[in-house]
Amino acid sequence: MPTTTFLHMADVHLGYQQYQSEERLKDFHRAFRQATDDAIAKKVDFVLIAGDLFHKASINPITLLQAKRPLDQLRQANIPTFAIKGNHDGARYGSQFSWLHYLEADSCLTMLDPFSPNGFELTPVNGTRGGYIDIKGIRIIGLPYIGASTEPHLLDLPTALQQLPQDNIGFTVLMGHFGLEGEVPGLNGAISHNIIAPLRKHVNYLALGHVHKPIERDGWVYNPGSLEACGMDEREWRGGWYHVTVDTNSGTHEVKHIKSKRRPLHRIKIEVDKFKDPPALYDAVRIELEAHRPALALEPMKPVVEIWLDGILAFDRHDLDTGYVEQILIEVIDPLKARVRNNTRATEFEIAPDEYLDRAELEQHVFTDLIIRDSRYRDQAETWAKLMREVKVMSLADNSPEAIVEAISRRMSLLDAETKNGVDSELVSKLAELKDKLEAKNVD
Repeated sequence: MPTTTFLHMADVHLGYQQYQSEERLKDFHRAFRQATDDAIAKKVDFVLIAGDLFHKASINPITLLQAKRPLDQLRQANIPTFAIKGNHDGARYGSQFSWLHYLEADSCLTMLDPFSPNGFELTPVNGTRGGYIDIKGIRIIGLPYIGASTEPHLLDLPTALQQLPQDNIGFTVLMGHFGLEGEVPGLNGAISHNIIAPLRKHVNYLALGHVHKPIERDGWVYNPGSLEACGMDEREWRGGWYHVTVDTNSGTHEVKHIKSKRRPLHRIKIEVDKFKDPPALYDAVRIELEAHRPALALEPMKPVVEIWLDGILAFDRHDLDTGYVEQILIEVIDPLKARVRNNTRATEFEIAPDEYLDRAELEQHVFTDLIIRDSRYRDQAETWAKLMREVKVMSLADNSPEAIVEAISRRMSLLDAETKNGVDSELVSKLAELKDKLEAKNVD
């Protein structure tokens, strides 16, 4: 049985210095080397890169070497590489020449691009230019990233494919760089299954890139996922590459998805609602990290660890020191990169839809809810709220600073008496500070 084998990868993102980490820059290169080394070890007939070999249009010399050396090794092993442009691979603004073009000019790869100054032309590769190439009974067609123009060109493609000569072609591969509907929520420009369905009569293997999540559909649509996680939200998407074996006589194929060995990324989520003050939260963070430390210590590489703070804070959001939380993470886990995401929310105002409040009542309600957010002053929320509104009304009425200070002094006298009955002394202290500031302003 005559068989042809190839390796299909996408979304390599060389040059991505994730989290400003030099080691993460190397991780993306290591993942690429895994794939190319596997291609050489298995002696595949060719390699496909379905877009985004690079992370950005402007790269440094190190990134160029990270791309060139593995591609040179493939070439030395007589394994040609065919690539299409992804949305990250474009030329710099004002230029028509990208780093993919440089690699093509240096015979490291062949770009498949059916677009020319004359428009869309599905012609065979001639030298280094063309939309498709035939190799060992397999036709490889390239459709680079073209954004919003992807859908209309996919609709026109079946007619163009039908008009191509089919001599000695037993299997057709179409490379594309676009996402599919229903796979990643909120993905812009995703293509529906109805758009690609007509291609199935002409295409045996749709080799996709762009979405970093592995996808397989209906035995002919394949997206390998990115070789490395390009974000914390991708930590559970085990991307890699496909090793594909094709029987060109029957037009059938077998695929094996090989997961790349990645640096582990972990997110530790902590709900903040039950902690009345920052020290209580910091203690809980330390305890949670201590519980995770044994498992994280077993990882083959130092992980990237992110603490995700979520929920409704019981204290003022400005009192939360995320820098200190990060220091706890470094002290307990010592990860490659420590990150803290503050997704907390303040206590939200809730007013029943059938409840009518006049302006004064509404202001009192809002001030009270603001104070309730901080558990340290929650028991005296009404007292604080009344004073806040009183000062606000007096200020708007152009009362003199002396009058405002006098009003605060009267309130403090009442609080001094109430302190003996359990009113928080810190509340009195805060009011004293406010009084002193107003008096100082009056002196100025």
